[in-house]
Amino acid sequence: MKILLQLLLGLFILNDVVKMEKVFKSVPVTVKTYENDTVLLPCYVENTETKLRVRWYKNDVLIGDSQDAHRILPPRTRMHANYSLQVDDLTSDDTADYTCEVVRPEPWGPIRQTHSIEVQYSPTVRTIPEDGFLEVKKGEYVDIGCETTGTPEPIVDWRKNGELMALLEHRSRIRFRAEHRLLAGVYECIVNNGVGDPVRASIRVVIHDAPVVTTDRSFVHTAVGLRAALAAKLEFAVPPARTAWYRDGRPVKTDERIVIMAQDDIHQLIFRTVRESDLGNYTFRAENKFGMADISFKLTGVPNIASFKVDPALNKATATSFNLLWEVDSYSTIIEYNLWLRPYYGRLSTAEPDAFTTEAPANLWSKIVVPGDSSDGPIHSATYTVRGLTPSTVYEAIVTSRNRFGWSKQSPILHFATEPGAGRTLPSTSDYTEFTLNLEEPEPEEVHNITQAQIYHLSNARRETPYLVTILLFILCLTL
Repeated sequence: MKILLQLLLGLFILNDVVKMEKVFKSVPVTVKTYENDTVLLPCYVENTETKLRVRWYKNDVLIGDSQDAHRILPPRTRMHANYSLQVDDLTSDDTADYTCEVVRPEPWGPIRQTHSIEVQYSPTVRTIPEDGFLEVKKGEYVDIGCETTGTPEPIVDWRKNGELMALLEHRSRIRFRAEHRLLAGVYECIVNNGVGDPVRASIRVVIHDAPVVTTDRSFVHTAVGLRAALAAKLEFAVPPARTAWYRDGRPVKTDERIVIMAQDDIHQLIFRTVRESDLGNYTFRAENKFGMADISFKLTGVPNIASFKVDPALNKATATSFNLLWEVDSYSTIIEYNLWLRPYYGRLSTAEPDAFTTEAPANLWSKIVVPGDSSDGPIHSATYTVRGLTPSTVYEAIVTSRNRFGWSKQSPILHFATEPGAGRTLPSTSDYTEFTLNLEEPEPEEVHNITQAQIYHLSNARRETPYLVTILLFILCLTL
């Protein structure tokens, strides 16, 4: 008996399905369209002798009934005689599921068919925080975002200071710890869903931290009677920093001749006419509640750093000599130069006289004293032919300059090579005949040893006496 009842129930349900299929001639649709368009949603049913009652729902909310004259359809909406629903002048609010319900007579219950409208419209964006500005202290968290609307759902990309951020996924919120001042900047979200043009919104993130100060020149060469300026750049200071100039730990006294100027982030200490008493050490300092930064300057008459000149026509090389050229800026006469040399690699091994080595050289420099000139400058040129070199060897050279104010800092290192000599060949891995001159910055650890260099002595085969010593010996011979 129980099985028989289940069979009858199944037949009843199947018959209901068949009846439903016979009622609807339309099929469910999803309409993707744009604002201001018109959409017609079908609700076609089989012709029957009995007048049907059709209801329309928008997201399960009843909006129309074919047999209820008091049910007024929403604005821009109407139901046709064939029960289709028409929506005019679409807006984004019309995006929804629309269900056509056919109310059948007893014993049959109502049947439904659901359609969808997607009104596609260009995206909009609202920043978090809404005013597009966020200030945090170093170490705090930054939480920013862009809330979006639009159909289809928009995709969000981010840029920082104009550069695309390589995020692993599209996201509308970004959260990170403000561990460094460089994380501050303008964060911009670009929102796009393929409808209309992308929209953008920006959020300025400010991170409070101690000041950062830089300079292009901390060693400023000048002369008495000239104009000179010490310039510091305040790269960063949030909140704004208090700034000051000091000399030997005391604030600089300003007057009509010595003035302090600040424009944007450039701070200058200007000497309209330099006096010898102005020469010395100065400090620019910037300070806020998060810390302090300072940078030191030296206003001096000491020559600027010399620079070697690379000219294949003038840098003539032989197996045992090489012609060096350099220039230096100095408002005062150059008294003398110190030219420092040492083999770099490919030099003769001290253990095996006829063997070459590529081991790093010992930190021992040989010095040549080169006389200065009588020119007042400001540009001084010098040439010197170094002799007694080892064939097929790479050397490195440094030059310093002295005027009445003292010695300059050392120049960048110049690498040069001698020509191959008779009876000596280079290892197959090197070809010094094609070696080009190369300038590079000196290694820091070499600086403190430069004043302890050995007396000029370039090879075991030959020793030359410095120029000034030769003159002294010549004068001594004349007096004997």
